[in-house]
Amino acid sequence: MPGLRELSAALYGGQTTSSQLVERALERAHRSKSVFTTINPGLVRLAYAIDRARKKSQSASPLAGIPIALKDLFNIRNEKTFAGSVVRKHYAQPEDADAEVVAPLRDAGLLFFGRTNMSEFAYSGIGTNAHYGTPLSIWDRDRGHLPGGSSSGSAVAVAEGIVAAALGSDTAGSCRIPAAFNGVVGVKPSYGRMSLKGIYPLSPTLDAPGPLAVDVDSCFILDQLMCGRTKSDDDLPRLLPTDPAQLKLLIPGARVMNELDKEVRNSFESAVEVLRAAGANIREQSLPILDDCDDLFLERPLVVREAWDFHRDMLEQHFDEYDPFVGTRLRLGADISDAEQQSRIAARNKLVNAFEREFADLQVDALLYPTVVCIPPEIAETEDEENARRVNMRCLRNTATVNYFNGCAISLPCHRTGEAPVGLMLSAANGQDEELYRIAAAVEAALDR
Repeated sequence: MPGLRELSAALYGGQTTSSQLVERALERAHRSKSVFTTINPGLVRLAYAIDRARKKSQSASPLAGIPIALKDLFNIRNEKTFAGSVVRKHYAQPEDADAEVVAPLRDAGLLFFGRTNMSEFAYSGIGTNAHYGTPLSIWDRDRGHLPGGSSSGSAVAVAEGIVAAALGSDTAGSCRIPAAFNGVVGVKPSYGRMSLKGIYPLSPTLDAPGPLAVDVDSCFILDQLMCGRTKSDDDLPRLLPTDPAQLKLLIPGARVMNELDKEVRNSFESAVEVLRAAGANIREQSLPILDDCDDLFLERPLVVREAWDFHRDMLEQHFDEYDPFVGTRLRLGADISDAEQQSRIAARNKLVNAFEREFADLQVDALLYPTVVCIPPEIAETEDEENARRVNMRCLRNTATVNYFNGCAISLPCHRTGEAPVGLMLSAANGQDEELYRIAAAVEAALDR
């Protein structure tokens, strides 16, 4: 599947039309299973209108007519937002406006293909959904593997070639885990880079909307629109990769490198060899602060109380309509006092400050470690609720570190064709997104050779 830049060039060069892109996407979507909760019924009409405008040489933005998908927690004008649930059907009303990160994408002429399936209320890293079905990872579908969550449908929609790019959200890994499990690129922006207005919340102190796509460049284009650095009628922003010979990367000596599946370790080590051959300076060094982030996530997570605060009334009235795996965990927030929650927030703030100091002292461009410790587990492993909890926490372990040091991260596929999907994660301190995109583009180019 071409990326957004290539699709834009093909539209302007007459090699394809918006209606052809939409019709192909619809054909593939109708063959897919549990990837979308809804598909926009007006797509074909909109695509033909854009084609007519182009044919008449009327002005159109570079991305006009290209379909993308949106996770079912972004408000879309005149639509209801269910966040992968059925209980929201009691409450949801058509929205008056697009989410603030969605509005510039509409202004740029991108077509909203449909709402993608997700973990109910974005509250799991495995991607199962008891209401709308669970989309399968793109890998080894005969056995049925988890897609990763919570942005499961967004990642699978890209992996299946339905769309070149999609939006997800990331609270502890929910863009990067499904990206890793489906061989696509997924981004967790720095907290505060993107507006949260119009996005169904899970954890206001951790949530970050982010793009998933076939390549780093497509994620970068969406990023620049979403945070307002590029306007809808501007030329597409240019992403200039860092010179690989100038890269300074650190593999942290921490828990994130422990207990890796054999396939994950082999793919990661092979990718490191490729990067070193390309000239990158990659060293290993102990970084215990990552273990501190992991400890806080495991033992005193922020999300549990924040999510319960938001759901307490719905849980009281409609608990039986929640996925038990989600509802039961949401209820745990009732046991966390206000004082304890404030203590957790203070502990996290200390971690953020300490990490930023330590990262600056390291004098490296980015940290480098596997996105997820495992290849996609089989769905059957989560049929038992207690085992599902263990699988969920294992999937989240590495990605959650970034959310707890408040940083930015990009997951890139690093496995060979035909092998189990494995993600390589680049991460940096808060506010270093622009440089991280340049680094990721260089790493992507080296791995594609």
